Amino acid sequence: MTVVLLIGGFMVALLAGIPVVWAMGLASLVALFFGDLGMPLAWFAQQTIRGADSISLAAVPLFLFAAELMNRGGLTRRIMAVAGHLFGRFTGGLGLVNVATAFVYGGVSGSATADTGAVAGVMIPAMEAKGYPRAFSAAVTAASGTLGIIVPPSVVFIIYGVVTNTSIAGLFVAGILPGILLAASFMVTTWIIGRRRGYRGEETRADAATIARDTVQALPALAMPVLLLAAILTGLTTTTEAAALAVVYAFVVGTLVYRELPLAALWPSAVETVATTGAIMMIMALATPFAWILTVEQVPADVAGWLTALEVSDAARIALIIAVLVFVGLWIDLGPALIVLAPILTPIALASGLGPFQTGVIFTVALGVGLFTPPVGTNIFVVCNVARVDMGAVSKELVPFWLASAVVLALLALVPGLSEWLPRLMAG
Repeated sequence: MTVVLLIGGFMVALLAGIPVVWAMGLASLVALFFGDLGMPLAWFAQQTIRGADSISLAAVPLFLFAAELMNRGGLTRRIMAVAGHLFGRFTGGLGLVNVATAFVYGGVSGSATADTGAVAGVMIPAMEAKGYPRAFSAAVTAASGTLGIIVPPSVVFIIYGVVTNTSIAGLFVAGILPGILLAASFMVTTWIIGRRRGYRGEETRADAATIARDTVQALPALAMPVLLLAAILTGLTTTTEAAALAVVYAFVVGTLVYRELPLAALWPSAVETVATTGAIMMIMALATPFAWILTVEQVPADVAGWLTALEVSDAARIALIIAVLVFVGLWIDLGPALIVLAPILTPIALASGLGPFQTGVIFTVALGVGLFTPPVGTNIFVVCNVARVDMGAVSKELVPFWLASAVVLALLALVPGLSEWLPRLMAG
């Protein structure tokens, strides 16, 4: 009865147009008042507070604040300049530059939405000025924006590590090769489309002095994710301490090196960070009682038992898990979906032969597909707002990128070394 009230209340709230996070909280209260849990109202408050009470989660606002400072301090433009020198001459050149910029910026922001918003504001107008259709420019940006949740440092990896008690540092390292693979798949997709449609690259190449100058100017920005990862892996700092150092580094680079970050920009950067952090923390908080009720009512155990009882191979079971993740990601935002599904499906994935870091990467990539897929893909809403283009037109252009993501997901499941080798190498 309690599970029916919980799931039923959740679905009714969603159909009524209530945001996912509040739907989970409302459903939990319905199950608490009308179910047979026998818990006082204070229990809901305690569980909600406990959901956001983790020192590892303190890294989230710090990484987001560092990304805001770097973006306002001229980071995106300098990264784009270097990417332009590397890829601008090829077929579909600005599309490739778009992906490359998102890849590097993702190593600073750690957030898909932040990555997409920052890159969209610069790249979509630049691509349109060179004759690229708005819908295609928006599609490339929406897809490549998901690199921010895979390339370290990743806010999603922090959440997954907290929920499943997996090493966050290990997850960061595990995301390097898959991030490169996914970026490469998007680049190949963009190149193929550009070749078929005749999207030419830049006809003139910058001189050596200009390339050298732009590269030197971009080095402080390019070095940031490398330095942070090195500090974490060498044991010099924890993930949270590294995030704090990122804020200091971003401030110093923006004010003293680039000299483009005025002190007046600190306040709007902080406001944006608090708004984004508040949304993430509310998800973590209100998803906790929801997940607790599911656990107490043996839903994870029942699902695990059902999947285990299926007379299929481990490969088929893993494929089913990935299919569930992708399907749920289409309808529920990544954060809530991760918090609810990770405790249920992670043990099954591990029992089916996946490694701990491999599982985390697959969860992130599979749910991340929903970020640039209708009907609730947040990346699509961001790019449609910037490009002023219809969602249907962007979705049509996104089809090849969905296929590229499917290929990458299959490789991540079939080749454990893509996500397990580097963490083991670092640990050894």
